[in-house]
Amino acid sequence: MLAEYRRLVGWQGAITAIGAVIVYFAASYSAAKAVVFGGAIVLLSALFLAWRFQQGRRNKKAGAGWFLRQAYRTAFERFVWVAVMLFVGFRVLGLEPLWMLVGFLGGQAVWLAAPVWMRVEKVK
Repeated sequence: MLAEYRRLVGWQGAITAIGAVIVYFAASYSAAKAVVFGGAIVLLSALFLAWRFQQGRRNKKAGAGWFLRQAYRTAFERFVWVAVMLFVGFRVLGLEPLWMLVGFLGGQAVWLAAPVWMRVEKVK
């Protein structure tokens, strides 16, 4: 896995863990479980994207059409993954929706902020 993805997954895991600990003491154990589940959805989605990226790097003979199909396929698979896992958390496991979304959005915030952090590090 590329160093950038390792760093991203590490930050997502750290933010999820810190958020879960804070929520555990501020709210409840069930709320903390929901935060962890929401963060895990984003974390596994990032790992899936890293895996797909590695597949593309290994396929040296592929043309632009193949890469475009893979990009669309990956986006669709990640969307379905998130939708299914949110459904599982809400309906099947009965987790607290607010706290699960807090964990999910916390992981997504790291995902959005990662490119900015990486550019700042390169400038130093």
